[in-house]
Amino acid sequence: MIHLDCARRLTAISLTAILIFSAGPAAAHRRAHHISIPTPTITQTAAEEPVNGVTVGGPTLNIVSEDQTVASATPTIIRSLRRVYCVEFARLRSGIAIFGDAKTWWDHAQGQYARSSEPQPGAVMVFAGTKKMRLGHVAVVQRIVSSREIIVDHANWHRDGNIYLNAPVIDVSADNDWSKVRVYNTPAGQMGSNVYPIKGFVLSAAAD
Repeated sequence: MIHLDCARRLTAISLTAILIFSAGPAAAHRRAHHISIPTPTITQTAAEEPVNGVTVGGPTLNIVSEDQTVASATPTIIRSLRRVYCVEFARLRSGIAIFGDAKTWWDHAQGQYARSSEPQPGAVMVFAGTKKMRLGHVAVVQRIVSSREIIVDHANWHRDGNIYLNAPVIDVSADNDWSKVRVYNTPAGQMGSNVYPIKGFVLSAAAD
């Protein structure tokens, strides 16, 4: 059972800072049916030059890099030294400046940002609040795999404060309208069994 904590957080911190102050990535293997995912390895490369006084290993710098081809396509966990909430991560990753609990993002976006029922790279997927996930959740779409599968980056999915990169999400709605999804369970190395209701996707473009 997954209980999420995606309450609003007003602490100012950059995405680079979140990723730099991490204990290092631990990856889990994904059995893909759409694309071939390399088996992850947890190897520590030689340390790079200190960044803001902190020496960061090569794998973390690859995650920080703006060049998306550098980062591995393998589902990856970034274990942060401080709890990272889904809403603050989504703001920093997407550039969409919405505040409040995750479940409120869809309504708060009205009149500010364009909204869509279909996923787009860079959009924020808004999970509705449920009995088990009271505050909802938000995740940033990284790429589209098919009409039924996307890859997202998000944080605090297992209420652990960690960052989850390259996590597959599949649409399980009857009408293929992205109203219900299942999310990859990176620690377990398999697709999660729970089904989550989705409000929609908030785009970075301004509302008409």
